[in-house]
Amino acid sequence: MSLAAVLALMVGLLYLVKRFALPGTGAVRMPVQVDVLGRRTLQPKKSIVVVRVGGKVLVLGVSDHGMQTLTELTDDEVQSAMPAPVPVQAFGNLPFAAHLQERLRSMRRGHKAEAGV
Repeated sequence: MSLAAVLALMVGLLYLVKRFALPGTGAVRMPVQVDVLGRRTLQPKKSIVVVRVGGKVLVLGVSDHGMQTLTELTDDEVQSAMPAPVPVQAFGNLPFAAHLQERLRSMRRGHKAEAGV
Protein backbone atom coordinates (compact mmCIF):
# COMPACT_ATOMS: atom_id res chain seq x y z
CA MET A 1 0.00 0.00 0.00
CA SER A 2 2.82 2.38 0.83
CA LEU A 3 4.54 1.58 -2.49
CA ALA A 4 1.38 2.57 -4.39
CA ALA A 5 1.20 5.83 -2.44
CA VAL A 6 4.84 6.65 -3.19
CA LEU A 7 4.38 5.87 -6.89
CA ALA A 8 1.24 8.04 -7.06
CA LEU A 9 3.11 10.88 -5.37
CA MET A 10 6.00 10.55 -7.86
CA VAL A 11 3.63 10.59 -10.84
CA GLY A 12 1.86 13.66 -9.44
CA LEU A 13 5.13 15.50 -8.88
CA LEU A 14 6.34 14.60 -12.37
CA TYR A 15 3.12 16.01 -13.84
CA LEU A 16 3.48 19.26 -11.87
CA VAL A 17 7.14 19.68 -12.85
CA LYS A 18 6.40 19.09 -16.54
CA ARG A 19 3.37 21.35 -16.44
CA PHE A 20 4.77 24.36 -14.61
CA ALA A 21 8.55 24.20 -14.14
CA LEU A 22 9.91 23.11 -17.53
CA PRO A 23 9.16 25.56 -20.35
CA GLY A 24 8.15 24.08 -23.70
CA THR A 25 7.14 20.68 -22.37
CA GLY A 26 3.50 21.45 -21.60
CA ALA A 27 0.67 21.90 -24.05
CA VAL A 28 1.59 24.44 -26.71
CA ARG A 29 -1.05 27.10 -27.24
CA MET A 30 -0.80 29.19 -30.40
CA PRO A 31 -2.72 32.44 -29.86
CA VAL A 32 -2.21 33.45 -33.51
CA GLN A 33 -3.60 31.51 -36.46
CA VAL A 34 -0.99 30.35 -38.97
CA ASP A 35 -2.13 29.54 -42.53
CA VAL A 36 0.22 27.97 -45.08
CA LEU A 37 -0.62 29.63 -48.40
CA GLY A 38 1.89 27.77 -50.52
CA ARG A 39 5.01 25.63 -50.50
CA ARG A 40 7.62 24.92 -53.16
CA THR A 41 10.40 22.36 -52.76
CA LEU A 42 13.69 23.55 -54.25
CA GLN A 43 15.97 20.66 -53.33
CA PRO A 44 15.70 17.76 -50.91
CA LYS A 45 15.18 19.26 -47.44
CA LYS A 46 15.08 22.82 -48.84
CA SER A 47 11.90 24.69 -49.65
CA ILE A 48 10.17 28.06 -49.68
CA VAL A 49 6.94 28.47 -47.72
CA VAL A 50 4.46 31.35 -47.84
CA VAL A 51 2.50 31.73 -44.58
CA ARG A 52 -0.07 34.19 -43.22
CA VAL A 53 0.53 34.94 -39.55
CA GLY A 54 -1.59 37.49 -37.72
CA GLY A 55 -2.30 39.64 -40.78
CA LYS A 56 1.24 39.43 -42.18
CA VAL A 57 2.23 37.33 -45.17
CA LEU A 58 5.78 36.00 -44.84
CA VAL A 59 8.02 34.16 -47.28
CA LEU A 60 10.17 31.68 -45.35
CA GLY A 61 13.18 29.67 -46.42
CA VAL A 62 13.14 26.24 -44.77
CA SER A 63 16.12 23.86 -44.71
CA ASP A 64 17.55 21.20 -42.46
CA HIS A 65 19.53 24.00 -40.74
CA GLY A 66 16.40 25.93 -39.73
CA MET A 67 13.97 28.53 -40.95
CA GLN A 68 14.67 32.08 -42.13
CA THR A 69 12.37 34.94 -43.11
CA LEU A 70 13.15 35.96 -46.69
CA THR A 71 10.63 38.79 -47.13
CA GLU A 72 7.21 40.07 -46.16
CA LEU A 73 4.48 40.49 -48.77
CA THR A 74 1.59 42.92 -48.87
CA ASP A 75 -1.98 41.75 -49.46
CA ASP A 76 -1.91 43.30 -52.95
CA GLU A 77 1.17 41.28 -53.88
CA VAL A 78 -0.46 38.09 -52.59
CA GLN A 79 -3.69 38.72 -54.53
CA SER A 80 -1.82 39.46 -57.76
CA ALA A 81 0.25 36.28 -57.39
CA MET A 82 -2.79 34.05 -56.87
CA PRO A 83 -3.92 32.22 -60.02
CA ALA A 84 -7.26 33.20 -61.51
CA PRO A 85 -10.06 30.80 -60.59
CA VAL A 86 -10.77 28.21 -63.25
CA PRO A 87 -14.37 28.39 -64.48
CA VAL A 88 -16.45 25.27 -63.98
CA GLN A 89 -17.10 23.66 -67.32
CA ALA A 90 -20.17 21.65 -68.18
CA PHE A 91 -19.67 18.32 -69.92
CA GLY A 92 -21.41 18.82 -73.22
CA ASN A 93 -24.82 20.22 -72.36
CA LEU A 94 -24.93 18.43 -68.98
CA PRO A 95 -23.96 19.96 -65.65
CA PHE A 96 -21.33 18.06 -63.68
CA ALA A 97 -23.78 16.24 -61.36
CA ALA A 98 -25.82 14.93 -64.29
CA HIS A 99 -22.66 13.90 -66.12
CA LEU A 100 -21.42 12.06 -63.04
CA GLN A 101 -24.71 10.20 -62.62
CA GLU A 102 -24.66 9.17 -66.26
CA ARG A 103 -21.08 7.87 -65.97
CA LEU A 104 -21.94 5.90 -62.82
CA ARG A 105 -24.96 4.33 -64.55
CA SER A 106 -22.85 3.30 -67.52
CA MET A 107 -20.20 1.82 -65.20
CA ARG A 108 -22.83 -0.19 -63.32
CA ARG A 109 -24.23 -1.51 -66.61
CA GLY A 110 -20.71 -2.52 -67.65
CA HIS A 111 -20.11 -4.43 -64.39
CA LYS A 112 -23.49 -6.19 -64.66
CA ALA A 113 -22.69 -7.26 -68.24
CA GLU A 114 -19.31 -8.65 -67.12
CA ALA A 115 -20.96 -10.60 -64.28
CA GLY A 116 -23.51 -12.08 -66.69
CA VAL A 117 -26.55 -10.48 -65.08
